[in-house]
Amino acid sequence: MVLLRLARLLLTLSVWLGLYSMVHALDYYEITNPRFTPLQVAVGMQPATSVKGLFVQSVFQSNLEQTLFFTVEESDSEAAAASSPEAPAFRLHLRVSREKPWLAFFVLRESGREKPILEGQLEQRADRSLRDLGRLLADRITKATLGFSGLSFSKIAYTAQARGSRKNIMLTSYDGTQQRRFSYNLGSNNFASWDPTGKQLLYTTLTRSSAQIQLQHVDRYRAQILEFQELDRRTQPLAGSWSPDGHGLLLALMRQGTSDLYQYTFESGTLTPIVTWRSLETSPVWSPDGTRIAFVSDAARNHEPQIYLYDTRTKRSERVTYKGRYNSSPRWSPDGRMLAYEGRRKGVFQIFKYDLLRRRHQQLTFGRYNSQQPDWAPNGRQLVFSSRKTGVTKLYYISAHGGPVARVTTSPPAVVETQPAWTR
Repeated sequence: MVLLRLARLLLTLSVWLGLYSMVHALDYYEITNPRFTPLQVAVGMQPATSVKGLFVQSVFQSNLEQTLFFTVEESDSEAAAASSPEAPAFRLHLRVSREKPWLAFFVLRESGREKPILEGQLEQRADRSLRDLGRLLADRITKATLGFSGLSFSKIAYTAQARGSRKNIMLTSYDGTQQRRFSYNLGSNNFASWDPTGKQLLYTTLTRSSAQIQLQHVDRYRAQILEFQELDRRTQPLAGSWSPDGHGLLLALMRQGTSDLYQYTFESGTLTPIVTWRSLETSPVWSPDGTRIAFVSDAARNHEPQIYLYDTRTKRSERVTYKGRYNSSPRWSPDGRMLAYEGRRKGVFQIFKYDLLRRRHQQLTFGRYNSQQPDWAPNGRQLVFSSRKTGVTKLYYISAHGGPVARVTTSPPAVVETQPAWTR
């Protein structure tokens, strides 16, 4: 009996220690605190003069710092004691080979400890560029220290408009260093929405006489225009979003001054009404499990835009937002537990999140400038949004728990950036 109890105790301890090793970083570093101070990573290069090594380090640094949880400095000094305030949280020793195939050798240690947290090597291959080595390293360090997946290979679609030109859909890398134009047509392009695989974009093209829903593969320059046989010329599709299984779309259809929500199925090519109130309904987005739809309606008194939830099983809707006279742009978190949205308070738009289980709203942005159109990171740890922080609307990151913000792109000041959509 004693041996059996001892065996159970040892098993419990081993399981607990295993779980502890995975959640230790999240508990030890309070990243859920909006006042969280980014963790410092001191990087030592060997050899320090390697051009390839410095490139890998710069890519690694830009991607790691975009998480808002880290800062990176170049240092190979062990002078600061581990317990001193000046000591970095982690020390990374990095070496990149001088000949092809390029190899990146790395060792990551917590300050004051000899045993590595993470070590290994990354090799450049036909499907892995030198830039990818820096991205992989940033993601591996994020996973090893904080316990969740990194975002270095994720991408963001958004609407960009230079002065005097039409709106175009653009794509940017996570660190904002790689941007390219995506849409090529004579219309004004808006409302990008990713399919579940991250390989196709849905967006709306507006011309002087019509609105068109377009589908375009991420690696192609030509788009497919969706044709809706059931619609007459007086009904125009405004915007849409993908179903979680990728088999259909949610669309807002405008007709004679009102907008209703419909479901479009690719296989049958049919439109099914979802919400057809007498009011204006827009911005429909499916929950990750497909059981609920968040949308915006001005059905409330005084016709003020508010956020609602539609249950696909019961066919009933409930209002979510009550505070403020204007709430819009709902977006589901990847786990379906939160809604991010924009709300106007004291004449200024701010970013909020809503906990569906606790029914609690939390304001994430503050200040005198508008912050709008949020979307979640694929790992649920960050949000991207548009803001007039510098007088011109640009894209910014913020932690899902609030705190400091960071620019996404490095576009010229005259370019306006709006309506971001994030995918893995």
